[in-house]
Amino acid sequence: MDKAILDELEQKRAAGRALGSRAALEKLKAARKLNARERIEHLLDPGSFVEMGVLGRSQHPDLRERTPADGLVAGWGTIGGRQVYVTSEDVTVLAGTRGRIAEAKVARIRELSYTHKRPFIALMEAGAGRFQENNGAGAAAIGNRFREHHRLSGRVPQVAGIMGACFGGPSFTAAQSDFIAIVRGTGFFGMSGPPVVKVGIGEVVTAEELGGAEKVARETGQVDYVADDDAQCLKAIRSWLSFFPSSSDELPPVAPPRPAPIESEAGKARITQLVSDNPRRAYSMQTLMQLLVDGEELFLYRPSYGPNLIAAWARIKGQPVGILGNNPMHLAGALDFKGASKARKFAEICDAFHIPLIFLTDCPGFLVGTQVEKTQMVSLASRMLNTVISANVPKITIVLRKAVGLAYLAMGGRTMNPDVIVAWPTARFDVMGPAAGVELVHGKEIAKSPDPEARRAELLKQMDDEAHAYLAAERALIDDVIHPAETRDVIVSALERTRGNIRPGFKHRIDP
Repeated sequence: MDKAILDELEQKRAAGRALGSRAALEKLKAARKLNARERIEHLLDPGSFVEMGVLGRSQHPDLRERTPADGLVAGWGTIGGRQVYVTSEDVTVLAGTRGRIAEAKVARIRELSYTHKRPFIALMEAGAGRFQENNGAGAAAIGNRFREHHRLSGRVPQVAGIMGACFGGPSFTAAQSDFIAIVRGTGFFGMSGPPVVKVGIGEVVTAEELGGAEKVARETGQVDYVADDDAQCLKAIRSWLSFFPSSSDELPPVAPPRPAPIESEAGKARITQLVSDNPRRAYSMQTLMQLLVDGEELFLYRPSYGPNLIAAWARIKGQPVGILGNNPMHLAGALDFKGASKARKFAEICDAFHIPLIFLTDCPGFLVGTQVEKTQMVSLASRMLNTVISANVPKITIVLRKAVGLAYLAMGGRTMNPDVIVAWPTARFDVMGPAAGVELVHGKEIAKSPDPEARRAELLKQMDDEAHAYLAAERALIDDVIHPAETRDVIVSALERTRGNIRPGFKHRIDP
């Protein structure tokens, strides 16, 4: 073949890899951000990236020469040796707006992800529709990406890294993902950005106020992880994927087991001392989880949203597990709308990808009151209950202290058909909090008593005795009462016993 022909190919490839203007690249660097290609290099195993569509360009006559790769880097590579499909939006090309060629590239990558049953990762910055190519009646054709996400949901892990302003369509795309990471200070997520808000309703607001990382992580719970910079965001994506199979047709990957602190004598002593038998005394549920898992390592899910419920992925003897635990350090561990919505999606993700669920229960109930009713608490609690009861992964329930009412059921209670349900000696079961129960049933009697406080204390003691874990075990309502130091052994035994019952395959999609 003539050398000139091959030289022309290399020239066109080089032009496609060129990214945007020098000024735009310098602006990214000054903001301490990686460019679209550097992000892929940080994410994937070294040298594994294979690009698709590098020759793509806008077909709009005014934009053709200004759109290398049409502002989107796309292809495949490996993370930890496993193949993934990835797209990375290039904000240096026409501010990252999404052209029709770029949209076709993304559709192609999603199609390959679906066909080959491999994770799909979107590294996002802008990505809203390019007005010049999508205005007018042509807008009637937009939106295929949502159908594609729907088809992928529950079949392959979907990941979004919000690394720049992603208002509008890009945020909706990210919301379809199973894991959403955002970069503090540079990533933004929401319905529309400041210019559109100003034009639409006359409100002057900043991007941070609309959809900055703290707002969408802490207040609204629409993203799952907050990173300090691009590199940390990409590292989190790698770590999250390590717990998951490449698709629902596989089982989660088992890593070499590592010891947990509870396997040492010092660790056994720590877990025994950590949780007081005084139900009003708080302790760190995160610390308890770390004592139980391999290498003390947890991957926390939405840690700042609804901190009264901790959700985390971890490993037990190398096997990925999802752990839900009430945290007495916030709201005494009671479940509110944030905790319920977080638990619902977490459990759906685990169930879809065959990750066993472990419940560490110490919950005084769902929150109540007029403010709570404004949050659609009944509906959200019901969704959590439905998700937990329908999950058919192995379920392991450890009742530590309080197991009250519907919250006990939502946290893996007997009705949820766990594969094992045991309690610590400090556990108590009841239909509602004992103080409320005493007042409802005996309020008039207490008021007429010569010593109301003494009578109330007597009745509370009686109710406590009737709620004891030993009585639940005597009645075969739980499987056993265990020493706290035996907790990991019980979990390991249940995981080994149920491993052969996990059948890979598609179960259900995962709602945002």
